Amino acid sequence: MAMGAERGQGKAFQIEMVCLDELVGEDDLYRRLDELVDWRFVREAAAPFYAGKVGRPSLDPIVLLKLMLAGALEGCGSMRELLRLAALRFDLRRFLGYGLSERLPAHQTVSDAHTLRFAGSDLFERLFSRSVALCAEQGLIAGTHLSLDGFHAEADAALSSLRASLGTLPAEEGATLCGEIAPAAAPPAAAGDPAQLALEPAPPALSLAAPRSGRTPRRRSSNATAVSRSDPEARLRGKPGQRPHLVYRGQVAVDPRARVIVAVRGERADGFEGAAVPELLDRARFCVPGLESIAADRLYAAKVVWEEAAGRGLAAYVPPRRDQLPVSGAAPATAAQALALAARARCKSAAGIWAHGRRLADAEGAIAELKCRRGMERARRRGRAAFHEQLLIAAAACNLRRLARWRPEAASGAAAQGAGQALALDALAATCSLPALASAAFWRQPLQVYATTVTLCLN
Repeated sequence: MAMGAERGQGKAFQIEMVCLDELVGEDDLYRRLDELVDWRFVREAAAPFYAGKVGRPSLDPIVLLKLMLAGALEGCGSMRELLRLAALRFDLRRFLGYGLSERLPAHQTVSDAHTLRFAGSDLFERLFSRSVALCAEQGLIAGTHLSLDGFHAEADAALSSLRASLGTLPAEEGATLCGEIAPAAAPPAAAGDPAQLALEPAPPALSLAAPRSGRTPRRRSSNATAVSRSDPEARLRGKPGQRPHLVYRGQVAVDPRARVIVAVRGERADGFEGAAVPELLDRARFCVPGLESIAADRLYAAKVVWEEAAGRGLAAYVPPRRDQLPVSGAAPATAAQALALAARARCKSAAGIWAHGRRLADAEGAIAELKCRRGMERARRRGRAAFHEQLLIAAAACNLRRLARWRPEAASGAAAQGAGQALALDALAATCSLPALASAAFWRQPLQVYATTVTLCLN
């Protein structure tokens, strides 16, 4: 075989007429998302945050939300890095609606919209609800079983920000600033009267440690004695033998058919994990009205969890801990021990073994994807509400990616079955009390082709 001719850089200075739409493949992820999702709900949800016809026109809120979603799909936590990536990739430019010669938005604009303009709104809840509804429409949700699990994400705060939380000593009854005893009934005085100020109780004094001698003991911080100055809602958590970290806790509920995440919750990493089960089931009941069973690990084992599931008519495959069971061979002494014995028998059945395997594959698999590929290994902003919004965007990205990859197979009978589920979900959403579902209309957008003709110079 003869050596080919040297190409050189002559072609780099050639001017050609190209179409941006033709440069993106037909099976591209972002092209399929545009075909499946109607993004007009973003403008409807973001309308209260903009003036009518006053002021300078801003960026399209659809572009801002697409950038946040693309950051989760690409696993890129830095908006600066994402915009550098979007400037080089044709599929991202087409997804955002920007031509080759147009300048992309500044990273400050996207960050301000995320942290200030849209913070605390139901926009991200509606994005997640829309992703679950589309998955139900295409038949990706079975709707009879859910796997629950939680994970910890590193908070945006360092251990060096911890400061001791000093307790206060209550002032003695009747004590005054001068150390005297106030009379039983004092005559009313005008505000700011020195005589009245002298009779007010003294402010509480800080409790001081007793004098000690010898070697300085090693300081051990805990959530009861220390709080972070930079992120007060972050909590100290750590595994045995490892140094604790400031973290938040996220919880997910996953359907087994295609590992679609149907409910999420971002919370502080303190207290009992099972306390979030009622809220997760409330969030999921609109997507899976025919739910029959749930599965979780031993960290969720408690009397309240088993009773909550029984009250909803669900079979809870939550194995009890050893200390929750009675002594071997003894009869249960309390109602909690009786529930624990019933839960152990339930988990040892064939359905319980199947639920355990599905939890390992579905819930833990979804958490691994959230942490390793969707940027949920750490919180990008401070505060529990901001962490919950980050979790909503990441979970919506997981669902939309599954939806786009499932679409060629959804043309079979599963899609027809999913259409009936979507109609039932629409009827439930119209009557629910959650604003994220009550105000959302679950309809799809027809295919739109975005074609841009530009003059390209490869220099």
